Amino acid sequence: MNIAILCIGDELLRGIIDNKNASYIANQLFINGFQTKTILSVADDINDIVNALDELSKLHDIIITTGGLGPTPDDKTIEAIAEWLNVPIVLNDEVKKTIQNFYENQEVKYTKMRERMAMLPQSAELLPNPVGAAPGVKVKKDNVFLFSLPGVPQEAQTIFDQSVLPWIINNYSAYIWRVAYTFRNTRESEIAAVIEPMIEKFDTLSAAYLPSYGYLRIVFTAKKDYSQNVDFKKFISSLIYTFREFFVYDDIDKPEVYLHKLLVNSKKTLCTLESCTGGTVASKIVSNAGSSEYYKGTLVCYSNEIKEEILDVPEEILAKKGAVSKETVRYMAVNGKELFDTDYAVAISGIAGPTGGTQDKPVGLVHFAIATPSKIFHYEFHFHGNREIVIESASNTAILLLIQHITRSNFE
Repeated sequence: MNIAILCIGDELLRGIIDNKNASYIANQLFINGFQTKTILSVADDINDIVNALDELSKLHDIIITTGGLGPTPDDKTIEAIAEWLNVPIVLNDEVKKTIQNFYENQEVKYTKMRERMAMLPQSAELLPNPVGAAPGVKVKKDNVFLFSLPGVPQEAQTIFDQSVLPWIINNYSAYIWRVAYTFRNTRESEIAAVIEPMIEKFDTLSAAYLPSYGYLRIVFTAKKDYSQNVDFKKFISSLIYTFREFFVYDDIDKPEVYLHKLLVNSKKTLCTLESCTGGTVASKIVSNAGSSEYYKGTLVCYSNEIKEEILDVPEEILAKKGAVSKETVRYMAVNGKELFDTDYAVAISGIAGPTGGTQDKPVGLVHFAIATPSKIFHYEFHFHGNREIVIESASNTAILLLIQHITRSNFE
């Protein structure tokens, strides 16, 4: 079974917005055992869309489109689908009523232009949109199923999760077995040198290396289930032991998502004390709904005055050792944990650049302190790249270090 994702919109081709829908949908399909064969972007042009659907339908069983379902004249997807199907566009009274109620609840006037969203290809099946006005649609041509979703990421992803993915799971068998492992602060080439000679011993097994700033996810996939295979278990155990300092968890989740699940389940609390990351760690944490169950807050202590006045970092420490030092982050973590009254605290202070570095403390130097219920730990890293890369690497590293300490009581 082959799946294609067709993303429609001039803004995608002009680089005005990132194609978040394609990456999200492909990732969700992969997590559930389905491989996306093709991802294609085309302009808001009826001929371009129809031509793309013609070509994709030759090699794919399912096509998922995003974009072009809105009320404005540049939204051409419905017209293109109708032309591809060779059916008329008709006013759907059910959708019209839903759209009217949507705008009425928002106290926004219902206009003739907005009624365009209720004009759908004849015989199209509706896909409810609980977070927006325009519904998704499902149609079939010959043996090809087409799902068309809005372009707004929240709407596209919600409809996909609630209507499209369950349909695919119920109608097709997943053919990819996969397992993932996440390591922090290690080079792809170093770990690949250990993995590649070993995977040749396992039929259809392959490894994908997914590097992100501060961490690396390794996804093993195969067309057979190796979860109970003794040799595979030995291989993974050896891999984790070899890189035991850097191994964090056996999942494909992003660090902030894994931390969220971990803290919700453990009923432990957390606070963050951030200097050079400027609240980035906090932003990652609160991106998870329900984070208020465990996250008490953050203090962005960018200046020495705030470190001294609120976190009680001694003036002499800041004067002699500096804001970017082991001593400073230890004070930040210990006193921040007490201030917020939490089980865990992480403190970060560094030099994100491009200025501010010295020979002794170059740009990219970041100090971390993790305060656990019973101990305090310090780490020092030197990240490479521009300011944004240093901040992202440091933020991810802080979360990954937290996970290691929460899940492994003997980790140091």
